Amino acid sequence: MLKHKKRSAAVFAVGLMIGMGAGSPSHAQGVLEACESEIVEFCSTVEPGNGRVLSCLYAHETKISTECGVAFEDIADVIDGLFFTIGSTLAICAPDLEKHCSDTKFGQGRLLSCLAEVQADLEPACGGVVAELTGELAN
Repeated sequence: MLKHKKRSAAVFAVGLMIGMGAGSPSHAQGVLEACESEIVEFCSTVEPGNGRVLSCLYAHETKISTECGVAFEDIADVIDGLFFTIGSTLAICAPDLEKHCSDTKFGQGRLLSCLAEVQADLEPACGGVVAELTGELAN
């Protein structure tokens, strides 16, 4: 059951991870490389993008190789970390988000960009998180 949940998270969120610029695109590339034969066999007619290939692989999860399954689990761990980071940041920075970024739409890194723009005015805990995230994203 836990593996099923991790794979579901991978299918759902890999686009989010790459779209935000968080995590490493090499993790997604690792899934594509580890699952190359499965992609050719089961998903060759699927248009890449927005997690469609991963969704196709997930639909065939009982037929994929161990190597492909392990790659899915690896990316699921990265996504778990990403969700934890997002949740923690939102909790720590909630007052600053309300104060400085209440008119900013969620998604595509806009909230983090807003916080980075006013970093000098943030509460220390939030400022530290923003500095860490913007430093990580710049690397």
